[in-house]
Amino acid sequence: MVNIVIVATANYLWGAAVTVRSALEACSTTLNAYVISVDLSLADKQQLSNSWQTSNLGNITFIDFDLDKVNKFRSTLLVKSKSPYARFFIPEYLADVSRCIYLDTDLIVCSDLNSLQTLDLQGKSSACVIDGGISTPEQQQRLRVKLKLQNPLQYFNSGVMVIDLDAWRRRQIQSKALDIALDNYDLLDQMDQDALNIVLADDWVILDPKWNTSKGKADANFSDGIIHFLGKVKPWHADYAANFQDRWFALLDRTAFAGERPVRLLGIAAAYQKFARSIPTLEMVKGKLRRLMRSA
Repeated sequence: MVNIVIVATANYLWGAAVTVRSALEACSTTLNAYVISVDLSLADKQQLSNSWQTSNLGNITFIDFDLDKVNKFRSTLLVKSKSPYARFFIPEYLADVSRCIYLDTDLIVCSDLNSLQTLDLQGKSSACVIDGGISTPEQQQRLRVKLKLQNPLQYFNSGVMVIDLDAWRRRQIQSKALDIALDNYDLLDQMDQDALNIVLADDWVILDPKWNTSKGKADANFSDGIIHFLGKVKPWHADYAANFQDRWFALLDRTAFAGERPVRLLGIAAAYQKFARSIPTLEMVKGKLRRLMRSA
């Protein structure tokens, strides 16, 4: 039996539908889906449930999350939403579950997750893929100086995580991550991912890169692992122009959102949509000014 956990928001509704649907279709055993719901309506939840009706579906559990719990934490221009911090609460919300696989909602799962569910974690609390963006000296310097990571080459992407929930509870990962996210507000350029890397340093197993492969690094015939649509623009956005879009929409058409497509914006409207993604919130501006003043 496989237990997967996602954090679902209204903006990523189609992404959530596709991520779990692809996991179900690739899975050889019963799959339980735990959905930490940030702002989903009852209709949204019903559409997701309808999207996942396969022969191997186990239970679907929706858990409502109050963003006020993470209101004081940092957000960035790449994400803006503070919903990713909800994954800190997984050990609390899945109190009767010993192991789960956390998945971001911008993925296509191409392989059976049962091999991750039964993976030998070698006494560690988690298993993740090394982040593909740490190859530059600048990034490694950030990890070494800001995050105090002794080995900046071992920094993971938190979009796919195998989690030993019993170990997380014993080692108080949840409370430690919450404290770090609050105490190191100005240092966490990658938000929750940075905080988890600090807390889980030396406490995670390195997964094969296939389990969290960027869309830009996966070849056209990629079929073994997980495709991750990293970046601001996702397949369900009207201005998405990268690879795997046809495969993504083929999956969407096997969900309750079959036939749905983004509205193609032209001219000024399309330009405004791109511009809107680049506008920081007031909180971000204040944080940037504070960091500039501190460095000066």
